[in-house]
Amino acid sequence: MNTFKSYPCSLCGRTFSRKYDLERHERHVHSKEREEEEEEEMDSDDKDSEVEEREVSDEDNDELEDNEAYREWYAGAKEATEDMRREKYEKYIKDGMNPEMAREKAYLKTVWAVKRDFFDQYSTFLRSHARLKNEDVYTEITDDLEEKMENGVEVDKAVKRTMAKHRSKFDGLFHYDEDDNVSESAMGEDDED
Repeated sequence: MNTFKSYPCSLCGRTFSRKYDLERHERHVHSKEREEEEEEEMDSDDKDSEVEEREVSDEDNDELEDNEAYREWYAGAKEATEDMRREKYEKYIKDGMNPEMAREKAYLKTVWAVKRDFFDQYSTFLRSHARLKNEDVYTEITDDLEEKMENGVEVDKAVKRTMAKHRSKFDGLFHYDEDDNVSESAMGEDDED
């Protein structure tokens, strides 16, 4: 009896007699689908920007995966896209796909949105940092924060203590401005005193 191993595509179910053919199929067919979805969802600014990519070593990956800020942004991005991923998963289950394949396919179909949200968060941070890095108050705050951390204070506590110490420096931002318009409903129009 002639038996041969088949290699099914986890995204569309098509089978191949050689692993190489499956990998080529996934690389060419499904990467194009993901790219098309990403392009449809991206802002026009993102489409026009050039992205410079470089090889990432295992050491770089370990460093990135261990960084708490990156992990927080990633968790936030996953949470922000959870509804989309759940909808895809439920659709695949309804179409008869097994749960493991449905989870993987839902992930593959939504990873572009997770990446977009992650890099939006990172871009916001970088824009803020670039605008603040030469400001005296920012330098004073970050120096104070770094000193606390160097003395063994945990990051969240160091941030809390540093912000409490420097909070008054920002009082000028929060002064009343006659041009501040507040709707009557926001002022408690329905509340009776």
